[in-house]
Amino acid sequence: MELQEIIKKTHRIAALIGYSIFGAMAFYLILEELIRSKMAPFYGLYHPKNLQTLRYLFYGLSAASVIIARLLQSLLLKKRPGDTALDLLNKLHRTSLIVVVMSELPALFGLVLFLMAGLNRDFYVLLGISVVVLFIFFPRRQAWEKWISENL
Repeated sequence: MELQEIIKKTHRIAALIGYSIFGAMAFYLILEELIRSKMAPFYGLYHPKNLQTLRYLFYGLSAASVIIARLLQSLLLKKRPGDTALDLLNKLHRTSLIVVVMSELPALFGLVLFLMAGLNRDFYVLLGISVVVLFIFFPRRQAWEKWISENL
């Protein structure tokens, strides 16, 4: 099979996973809105005494997940001598899956904050961060083809 076809098929799988992650984030938004409207006023299921510390922790974890995703991307895409085009494609595929899944973490942290303490504004902020990070790390086929051709 020709390399371009293999790249196209592999990219399609990675893009589908990226779209699925975006769909999961849309599901979180729908879930949050349903809970807020059906259980109004929703103050959360558990109110920790140190809520501000918990908020800082989740925002810090969100920032750390974005930074770690970027660092992992640069580490996992290092070219080794003797890498073939298929090896490079596998690296791209594996790395894109890891960083796309990690881009969902801020939205999950926001959902947990909402469910714990009813902090819907924090959920929206962290969901927005997740959407932006997903857009940044979303696999683009032209970028894949360019990276493979540059590193052969």
